[in-house]
Formats: sequence, C-alpha cells, structure tokens
Amino acid sequence: MTLVSKHGISLSFEEKSLLAELTGCVRSASDEKLLSLVEEIARTAGDLRARVIPKYRHDERFSDLCRCLQLDGYIVEGKNLTQADPSISDAPALDDDLLQELKSSGLFDADEIAERINASSESFRSSPPNYNACLNDIRVALETLVRAIAATRQSADSPSYEQTKLGSVIAFLKAVRFITQEEEKGLAGVYGFVSPGSHRPVGLSEEQMTRLGRSLALGMCWFLVKSYRATP
Repeated sequence: MTLVSKHGISLSFEEKSLLAELTGCVRSASDEKLLSLVEEIARTAGDLRARVIPKYRHDERFSDLCRCLQLDGYIVEGKNLTQADPSISDAPALDDDLLQELKSSGLFDADEIAERINASSESFRSSPPNYNACLNDIRVALETLVRAIAATRQSADSPSYEQTKLGSVIAFLKAVRFITQEEEKGLAGVYGFVSPGSHRPVGLSEEQMTRLGRSLALGMCWFLVKSYRATP
C-alpha cells in the first residue's frame, strides 16, 4: 500500500479485500503513475524478494510481470525498465487497440480471432513459456482474419479463389483492390515470418524472435481491421 501511495495512486479503502482495493486503484491510475510504479518494482526487486517466503512465490509473479511488460513493449534488464521500441511511447497497447477494433468490426469470426490473440498472449506468459503455441495462435488469428475479410468482398463479379490456400486468398484481396501489391507482399512476408520452420536471425533468442514475430503479426492484423472498417 505504501509503494502504491508513493507514486500518487489513490486508495479509497472502500473495498473489504486488500487485493480488490489494489486492483481497483491500479486500474484507475494514469499510465505515467503506473510506469513509475513498475520502474521502482524493477529497481527494488531484490528487496521485495527478501520480504517474501517462500522465494518462488516472488520469482514466479515477477517473471509473469516481466512477460506482461514484454507484450507491451517494455523489457526489464537488470534493475532497469526500458522500451523495446521507444517510437511507440505514446501509442496504446496494440493488443487492446486491436481487440477493440475487432469487436467493432462486425466480422463473422471476430470472436474467434480475439480468442486466438488472447491465447497467444497467455502462451507467451505461461511458465515455462510456450513460444511455438504463441506464434501458432497469432498466425491462425492472422489467417482467420484474412479469410473473414475476403468473404465480405465476394460478389457476382469478383474473381474466384481457393479458400484453403492463404496465398490465393491474399491474391484475391489484391485483385479486388482491398490491398495493394506492396501490401500483398508485406502480408505474405509476415505470415511466412511466423510460420513453422522460419529462420531465426543470428543474435536473436527464441524469446526475442517470438516477441518480434507476434508484434509483426499483431501489427498486420491491426492494419487489416482498420482498412476493413475504413472501406465500404
């Protein structure tokens, strides 16, 4: 409670449960205050760990916090919290923005796509993390989204395509001018990047490769949903 108050996060003391009280005040706090709080937690992790018995309870929760932060573009290195991509400092969390766009899209498979995105997040955060499942779920989400959008672009005058072959579906979206030729290449490239057997660049760990692949696929999903909602 002292640590939360130190960073200007208000406590109402209206809840009977301490956990419920902390959950409520954290959810209502500004991003700046939460970032300040998390930065101190990272700096003082050793002291916080010393207060917990048995130690594995702290280690498991702190590991989970680090993975959640990675999904939002932050990395805990030593005692420092750094941004993986400083260029997105003012942007909302991509997962949250994408899920909101999906919810408002009206696409038939929107719920299934959202479930896959959330499952990908849970696989990354699990202990131990399941990187294969993480990339598999986000790949399925992207593939399902592409097929869902293509289904809405079919008409009596549109060309035919093979629904079981993603390459054919992507080519169809270009043919009906939903995407450009360069966007077609980008979409196919991202899908290939997160597919099984894709090459891991030298210098990247499996965790880093997974986080990068998931971020690229999420970005492409966001682009497709925004484009879908912007076109009649």
